[in-house]
Amino acid sequence: MMKAKMVLVALLGLNALCASAADTETMELSGNAWAAWIRGDVAVNGNHTQVVRDSGNYFEDLSVGGTLELALRNNKMVLLGYVDYFDPISSDVVVGNRQGTLETSEILGCIAVGVPLAPQGGKSAFDILVGLQGMRMENELQVAGANPQSASTDVYDPVLMLRSKFQLGNKFYLSIPLSFGVSFLGDSELVYDAGLQLLFQATENLDVRAGYRISGFEYQEDARNKWDFYQQGYTLGLGLTF
Repeated sequence: MMKAKMVLVALLGLNALCASAADTETMELSGNAWAAWIRGDVAVNGNHTQVVRDSGNYFEDLSVGGTLELALRNNKMVLLGYVDYFDPISSDVVVGNRQGTLETSEILGCIAVGVPLAPQGGKSAFDILVGLQGMRMENELQVAGANPQSASTDVYDPVLMLRSKFQLGNKFYLSIPLSFGVSFLGDSELVYDAGLQLLFQATENLDVRAGYRISGFEYQEDARNKWDFYQQGYTLGLGLTF
């Protein structure tokens, strides 16, 4: 029932997005590469794993994913949609006393609606939004001497989002997007996402951005399939304003 309600909310949000697009004063499209690593615990079909990291191979441990984001805004409303994609994230894990490998694929989408709390066109911006986030996670666990184990799960969570942007100088800006969701509203026990990006306004409509981002997920379907992990790493991207 919860998932059915969330799907309905998503459809209503998409309808609002289409209905209000013609009245939107600006459109912001951005794309980011995200080089990140994953840490935490994942259970795949009853096999409990712990992701480990060799401190001497920090950069070799990074996996590259991507984010595509679209924001439509005027002085009264902000509409936001984005998609994250990682395929695959390869992690060294420990299962009991045995070494193994966990291959993780993620696709995450979010649609949100909110209001701007700072006037458009000013030196600073601050938006507050509520959104629906959905994630499909696929895990394949390989341990020496055992058959591969795989599991996939779809998770839906409402989130509260705070997004701010501050002008630091003539052409430099600081962007801080935050989101948060808790168990009593969705499928997960906890979801969160925080980022920090420095933007350089290369032209009137184009910016170059670099920063750091961390996301965390805590979910339990049952004792056999659950996860409690976070991923973090560096971001690099471009933004276009129309």
